[in-house]
Amino acid sequence: MDIEAFSDDTFDAIEWINKTYANASDKHVNKELFLSNLVSKMQLYVQQLNSALEDTSQQVLSAIPKIMKDAQNLQNAAISLKAQMSDVQSNIDQVQRNTGASMQNLEHLDDLKSKLEFAKQGILESDGWGRLTTELDELIEHSKLADACTKLQALQKSLQAQVGLPHQSEREDQVEDFKNRLEALASPGVVQSFQTGDIESSKKFVEMFTVMERLPQLTQYYRTVQKKILQQYWTECVDSSQNSGSVNCLRTFYDHLAENWQKESKWCSSVFGQNGYHESGLVIIDSLVSLQPGRDMIITNAIKQSNDKLAVLAEASTANIYFGGLVKRCIASSPTAFPDQTVKSLIFVIYDFFDSFITQYASAEQNHLLGQLEEFQLIHSTCADSVRALGNTNSKLFVLCTTAMNRCEDITQSCGLVSLVTSLNYILKIFLDKYKKAQQQLHASRNSEQNWSLLQTCISLLQNIGDFTSQLTEFGNKIADRLVQLESVHLVSDKALHFGYKIKEKRELNEFRKLIGSIRLKNEKHSDEDSPGATFTVFAPTFEALKPICEYIHDTTLASIFSPIEKYLTSNVEPPELENSFDQNLPDYSFAPQEFITQVGQYLLTLPQHLEPLLLSPSTYLKTALELCDTKYSQNIPSTDVLLSLLVDECCAMYEDQITQICQLSATASKQIATDIEYLGNVLEELGLPLSNRLRQTVTLLRAPPETYLSSSSGCDPKLVSSIRQMRNIISG
Repeated sequence: MDIEAFSDDTFDAIEWINKTYANASDKHVNKELFLSNLVSKMQLYVQQLNSALEDTSQQVLSAIPKIMKDAQNLQNAAISLKAQMSDVQSNIDQVQRNTGASMQNLEHLDDLKSKLEFAKQGILESDGWGRLTTELDELIEHSKLADACTKLQALQKSLQAQVGLPHQSEREDQVEDFKNRLEALASPGVVQSFQTGDIESSKKFVEMFTVMERLPQLTQYYRTVQKKILQQYWTECVDSSQNSGSVNCLRTFYDHLAENWQKESKWCSSVFGQNGYHESGLVIIDSLVSLQPGRDMIITNAIKQSNDKLAVLAEASTANIYFGGLVKRCIASSPTAFPDQTVKSLIFVIYDFFDSFITQYASAEQNHLLGQLEEFQLIHSTCADSVRALGNTNSKLFVLCTTAMNRCEDITQSCGLVSLVTSLNYILKIFLDKYKKAQQQLHASRNSEQNWSLLQTCISLLQNIGDFTSQLTEFGNKIADRLVQLESVHLVSDKALHFGYKIKEKRELNEFRKLIGSIRLKNEKHSDEDSPGATFTVFAPTFEALKPICEYIHDTTLASIFSPIEKYLTSNVEPPELENSFDQNLPDYSFAPQEFITQVGQYLLTLPQHLEPLLLSPSTYLKTALELCDTKYSQNIPSTDVLLSLLVDECCAMYEDQITQICQLSATASKQIATDIEYLGNVLEELGLPLSNRLRQTVTLLRAPPETYLSSSSGCDPKLVSSIRQMRNIISG
């Protein structure tokens, strides 16, 4: 039984009883019997508790006198201790008063002793200074480097001992002068040792220059010697490849530089110790910076001598990237040997000189693509040949563009991709201008006669431009993916240690950020199929030029099909002749459609059989082009029906214009025109297309009796009502 619950502030008797009963092992026992047993147990616990409390109280009462006595003794001891501490403090104060002056005198005497000893040492060193300088001067005169170095070490110790004495600066200048003389005396031997690679001799010079505190000057000697050796090798490489129009000397020199680095790193580690690997890296930095002629000059001369500027740039860039990879792997193998500043300097000397050529790349690529584009014979004497040539060239053009994109990666590591996009937009718009010229050829070839071969050519041109659009979309996505991959390299905060080219021009970086933002926005809205140009983020300027050309071709296609209709409608330039007096009340069934309108109807009825083979199941490319021309093609409607509806709209609009040009209509003429319109409506109904609302209203107004004209015109266009009333010469009243 849990009795600890009684001490809880939130104790609930009912809850406790229920819980106790729930936890009982014999739950089949009668509840009243269980409660009776529980009460008996609780009474027993209460009795035990009372007995325990009584025993504890007796023990406490019996212990109180002893506790009081111990407390009194503790208080007396505390008072006694306080009195003793006061006496000790008084004694301390008395001793301090008696001995304070004596301690101060002792401190003063100790300070005087220290100064006297320091002065004594300075006098001794000063007495030996002249002797040391004389001996050192004689050793230098006799070119005894090792002994002179030992003596210089003693002179430096003497100088340290005289710090604070008069004429300190003069002694320091004298020591520096001895160091300069020793360095000048040692320099020929240093150069000789470094040139021959004599490790033992070089180590002795390291010890000597360490004593002289001029080890940095010694490493500078080493770098100078190595730089001279590498410059000589560079000169030989340049001379061997002169006038070749190639930059293979760059790859040859890089190979030698990498091999020399491995060899010299081991040598430096033996001579200079832990900094040896780093020293050999500094040699590369100094050598590449001071090469004569510079690498940029070699590349520039090769470009002038070569007919293929891009090939020269690719060869040079490949060499740079290759050498950068070697350096990166070498640094990765010994990362602690290279501080960040040294790594930055290595990256700078390997890649940054090529920045000017990266800037030139896009222009060179544009000229190259223009030359290749001019080789394509695109516009021919016949429009059919021009359309066929354009269709065959689409894929070739985008192969050229893909090659340019890959070449941009090879030459600039895609750093020139932003500028390349601008150049590609320019090239693509020039190519699209050929589509415009082909469209103009088609437009000039159309006539008023039925020409189904011309229609076929128009459809082919639309299909070709749809193919161009699809390939442009696919290629644009490739460019976009590559731009996004560059983001982590060029738009992150810590890109200083990137082994490769970097976008540095502010204009290029801003354009790059703009393109990345547009690409990300497009990706966020990729499901929005109704967004015009949604997939043309990178080639937006090309798409802006593409869309109107596509619309022009579509318009030419419509005009080609519409030409016979236009011919039939314009042939009806005069209204039906005025009737004789006895013809005024002819019944409606007496009127038949005029020839021109039946010709229009017959032509419209033949259109589906000519259009359906072309448009019933349009190819993906044709569908793409049609959707660019008119959003109706994007709906779930057959393309043939869309094109027919556009033709019918144009037909109705032209017929409406023809009717509105009539100045006067008799009753018979009104009925004749109404009959013609109704015939056209029947033809359109058979095609599954509606007659225009304006023509339906025209029929109503033409058939309305003069006396009920106003009431019959209810719901019609007011302008049309007024126009027809004037034609029929109905007096408003």
